[in-house]
Amino acid sequence: MPGIGQFVLHAMANPPLKAGDYVLEGRQSIAGGPVAPQSTHIRITSPRFSLPPDQMLSTFPPANSEGAYENRLPQIVIKRRTLPWERAPEPGADTTPWLALVVIAEGEGSLSGEVPVAECVTPGVTLSGPNDVATGIHLSVSQTVVDKVFPTREDVPLLCHVREVDIDDTELAGGDDDGFVAVVLANRLPQYDREGDRPVRYLACLVNLEGQLDVLPETPADPVFEFDATAHVFDVRDYVVEAHVDTDRFVMGGFTAQAQLAQAQTRGLAAPAPAAAQESGKRIAPVVAPSAPKEVSSEWRATEARVEHVAVSASASDAPRLVRDVMGEAFRHDIGLYVSHLERVYRFPVLAHWSFTVTGSGGFESLMRGLDVGLLGTAPAPPATPPGAPPPPPRPRPEAELAETGHVGLPHLTRRGERVRVWYRGPLVPHPTERDEPGEDGRLPLAHVSDALRRIAPDGREDLSLAGAFEIGRLLALSRPGIVRALLAWRAEGFGAERARQIALAASEEAGMVRPALEAQAAQLGALIGFQLVLGAAKDPAVVLAPSCPIADPGRPLEFARGDEADAVLAAGLGISLDRIQELEGKLGLVGALRATEVPVGRRPEGPLLRGPELERLQAGLADAVERLAADALRDRPGAPGAPGAMASPSAGDALDELIRRAGEER
Repeated sequence: MPGIGQFVLHAMANPPLKAGDYVLEGRQSIAGGPVAPQSTHIRITSPRFSLPPDQMLSTFPPANSEGAYENRLPQIVIKRRTLPWERAPEPGADTTPWLALVVIAEGEGSLSGEVPVAECVTPGVTLSGPNDVATGIHLSVSQTVVDKVFPTREDVPLLCHVREVDIDDTELAGGDDDGFVAVVLANRLPQYDREGDRPVRYLACLVNLEGQLDVLPETPADPVFEFDATAHVFDVRDYVVEAHVDTDRFVMGGFTAQAQLAQAQTRGLAAPAPAAAQESGKRIAPVVAPSAPKEVSSEWRATEARVEHVAVSASASDAPRLVRDVMGEAFRHDIGLYVSHLERVYRFPVLAHWSFTVTGSGGFESLMRGLDVGLLGTAPAPPATPPGAPPPPPRPRPEAELAETGHVGLPHLTRRGERVRVWYRGPLVPHPTERDEPGEDGRLPLAHVSDALRRIAPDGREDLSLAGAFEIGRLLALSRPGIVRALLAWRAEGFGAERARQIALAASEEAGMVRPALEAQAAQLGALIGFQLVLGAAKDPAVVLAPSCPIADPGRPLEFARGDEADAVLAAGLGISLDRIQELEGKLGLVGALRATEVPVGRRPEGPLLRGPELERLQAGLADAVERLAADALRDRPGAPGAPGAMASPSAGDALDELIRRAGEER
């Protein structure tokens, strides 16, 4: 088990079965004879065109970030350790990952919008089996970009591995639950535009290689040990003609690829392709003429601002989708419209993507060497000026506000929106400080919120030193899953017991009746709560249990009787005179009229209801049924006639025999 700050690398986590549909058959052999085989269908699911957001633990460089990222390969950490090996990129390649992380700069490829998954692969490539989503996005790149940027087939297994970390290591685990994560690395180091001294925006795409593993470039026979950071790869913007002139004509069919190629040749962008190669359909690599360095992304800061605005203003459900869409705005040029007549264009499904900007060359070492080191209040060194030129005027800079105690004055924006000056001091002080002493109970006074540590200095300003230290310490503690887990367990136990006590208090009429139980253990509160609930239910069952049903239910309304018709139907059903009731209603009222009106009552006819043949048939049927039941009961009783082991004595009998005998005599 690795410790915090350490990890163990595993080459792969290859699952026994790849994603897809399977038939599970069961066969059983029995000595008595053959048994029909049983089969069932199972489906092993796995992401194919879209990576669920909860599976992406971290990325480097961070999404929508800027910095000097030239000395570290981009990577993505996936929560599901087996994901890169859950599919085979081609038949037989079970140990080769089907995922690759590709990094492209602006102009080297285009990112599509949401399209059906069948359009997310290169035309002519078909992916069989079930899909996880109906629509997805794809990355379109030319053959030149594939050859120069994509990893080789031999590199793909080396760029994926499983990393075993400690789950308490917040930096390496990133919120994983078992300590095993999958890491996919890119094969390209992003570079800063040294020639134009401009930032470069990159797009990192986690692509699906299924059915297109043979498209990847082959490993060169002779290794290359030199790296040219200024080498030109590809830029589709060199082939994009003015949109207001040619784009509409191209899309509507009035502008052919040959005409666009001719315009590109007049601008010195592409050399004419041999006619034989055009007729044979072979791939033709464009010969790009050297040109002045181009502004890679003049809107990269505006894009970053739009991403932050969308992340804050959008709803929680739409924010991830909108942020990814804004990050891909600079990669919307459709390469197929401009270079498909020059070379082949491939499409790769994109499961996840993010963008970042390289704003400077070098890494951590170069940044540290370029630091302007000095104590607080040290003025920066004047910039170097050419010989003979007058020195530039000094830049206005407010003087540092320092105190003998080590405090420095800083601008502060309060929660009310007021801009004030406050004091702040770090953990290092020039003089000994007073420390809090334990109280009578031996405990140090602890604050529960950072606001409790905001102090007022003698000059009337706030001192935020302790408040800042408290907040930083609390955030560091909450970043450890073990502490959060312990806090949740403590809250579940203590809060649950206190909630039970409060319920008991609310259920009782007098707190004195339950005070002894409240001081006892929490396990004894169950009987007390149940007792109080029973008393409350007996006192007011409608409130504690549920409202009682009415004694009389009016029933459904009579749709066929409305107004006076309902009175006529009711009077006819009861056999009373409606006219008589209406006549008495004016004198005695409705209730008095009903009381004064006699309701006919049916009388029972004199004599038996059945007589003659009907009575004889009923008596005969009942006698036959009784004899049948008695015979069935006696047949199963030991000692009865006809039963196994019955005695031959005719006097054997019981209470049922006596009942049957008397019934026969009365009949």
